[in-house]
Amino acid sequence: MREPRNPFRLRRSESIDTETAFLTLFEPGILEVVSTEGFWETVHILRSAAGGGKTSLIRLFTPNTLLTLCAKRTDERIKELYQRMKDLGAVNDVGPVVLGVMLMCGPGYSMMHDLELDQTRKDRLFFGLLNARIVLAVLRGALLLKGLEYPDGLDRVQINPIPGGSGIVGLTLPCSGKVLHDWAEQREAKLCSSLDSLGPLNVDSLPGDESLLSLSLIRPENILVDGKPVAERVVLMMDDIHKLTGRQRSLLVQTVIDARSPVGVWIAERFEALSTQEMLSSGAHQGRDYEHAIEIESYWRQKPDRFEKLAMKVADRRVQAAPDTEEIGSFKSCLQDALDAPEWNDTFISIIEVVSNRIGERVKSQPRFQEWIALRDKTTGTLRERAVAWRSLEILIERELGRKQKSLFEAEPLDEDDLSQRDDSSVNNAAELFLAREFDLPYYYGPERIARLASLNIQQFLGLAGEVFEESAAALLLRKPTALPPRRQHALMKKVAKAVWEDIPKRVRHGRELRRFLESVGKFAHWYTYRPTAPNDPGVSGTAIRMSERALLVDDAYRKNKEDVCRFADILASALAHNLLVAQLDYNCKKEKWMVLNLNRLLCVHFDLPLNYGLYKERPLPTLCQWMTRSFTAPTNEDALL
Repeated sequence: MREPRNPFRLRRSESIDTETAFLTLFEPGILEVVSTEGFWETVHILRSAAGGGKTSLIRLFTPNTLLTLCAKRTDERIKELYQRMKDLGAVNDVGPVVLGVMLMCGPGYSMMHDLELDQTRKDRLFFGLLNARIVLAVLRGALLLKGLEYPDGLDRVQINPIPGGSGIVGLTLPCSGKVLHDWAEQREAKLCSSLDSLGPLNVDSLPGDESLLSLSLIRPENILVDGKPVAERVVLMMDDIHKLTGRQRSLLVQTVIDARSPVGVWIAERFEALSTQEMLSSGAHQGRDYEHAIEIESYWRQKPDRFEKLAMKVADRRVQAAPDTEEIGSFKSCLQDALDAPEWNDTFISIIEVVSNRIGERVKSQPRFQEWIALRDKTTGTLRERAVAWRSLEILIERELGRKQKSLFEAEPLDEDDLSQRDDSSVNNAAELFLAREFDLPYYYGPERIARLASLNIQQFLGLAGEVFEESAAALLLRKPTALPPRRQHALMKKVAKAVWEDIPKRVRHGRELRRFLESVGKFAHWYTYRPTAPNDPGVSGTAIRMSERALLVDDAYRKNKEDVCRFADILASALAHNLLVAQLDYNCKKEKWMVLNLNRLLCVHFDLPLNYGLYKERPLPTLCQWMTRSFTAPTNEDALL
């Protein structure tokens, strides 16, 4: 494969067409999301929004990738990944010890839903086709793993009888791999040709099965190559389960769980596959026969700092894979990360003058603030830091003036201790945000903020980082500085955020209604964040409902005849499935439990909001339902809606 000029554009695993390139770009830290306990024996359900990294995780365990990993294990770029895979038991010093079989569950299966047949027959045809394709995928994988040509090497494969004596219609065991291959190929061809036929369907002649018989057939001890087991273990990895119908998906998952097969099974699906009820429920529960669902974004949500470090490592791998960009070295070198350069001096001198004069005018009849003002006059640090300090003081003064409960000693001067008790990093962060909005300063810039803008989604991060690297690489060709200035970074983030916003109606279920609701959330958060007292500093990036209200959204008795509640439940589930809203459950505040709903951080950029998660301003469920059809309008009364 010719090295791409901008490797950040290779966002999907399928876009990387050689195993060496895939392994070079794969960051081992991504494996952290998968628990090592019961790694091979249990059923694992991998869930994420699009671009969470499911397919890349699955591809890592396929035969070609494992063989390349072992062959390249001394490569400095791959050594760490090899050791991690060795620790997991996927490879050893001799080579791969697992046969990982990847099966894509494309839309072909869902076509069966439209057949004019009773449901039992549809289910049998679904399992019949699935069993045939699993067998074909396993046989092809076995030959790849052993370095044999397909299909010529099938005669060197032997299939033993299924333990327990259960048989498969039309197949006599033991048999050669060639016999099994022909059986599966003929079965697949017969089913597919009948489904594609425009003539009447002769159902009685079509092969079908009651369940996934193939799971018993593909045990490692059943598949021999030259008389030896093909591998120590077999793992069936089914991707794109969200493309099945709801019934097919539920039937498949339950059948796999009930099978208690010694073959490991991984099922990867997007959140959009889940029903509204499933999406708004507490999530999958850990059971005796399978681990709880691995929800990739949810995992990183518990460890956001690790994700941001991971994102930087992913970015560095992409930078190093680009041709003729050795001078860039790392992703961080593409970014200026401060506004302390000399060209900003005049701007901040002007800001300090404007804000300090504004404060003087505001409290000219309030001598109690004079010591605070004098202390700010003596503040040291960079001009940017001094500007932030003055804006922080303005916020603190607004809070003091706006207090509803007046102190008995409110006329007494406020001293240095009073200021130090109130001044903290959150107020400073709010001040920075306010200055950016008031004086048109860049805010969304620097490696830390760009990593946070990914909203814990690798594909979203690659899109953002790719915009930065594109300009940095172009600057290198023109012999210009490669570190993008903050204002340009900010503009690029705004551009990507706008594109995501405009794409919502086209790519998301209930897209138009959902965007109307998100617009209300964004406008509400913007209004609340930029109030003069900066409540919930540094600002909010969403809203919340009580957990008791969340329970009502999935309560059939409550939802009955409440069209607005049912519709809101559907669009909320869609927003969560597509990572446009991020939910935090059972958040304790005000002696109640809340479901916090934060906007995807790129949507925060669209609405000029801070990037913190956890701070919110709650709204009652009826208000959120109204926001689907009636956009939020900022109240004229300062205390309204509070």
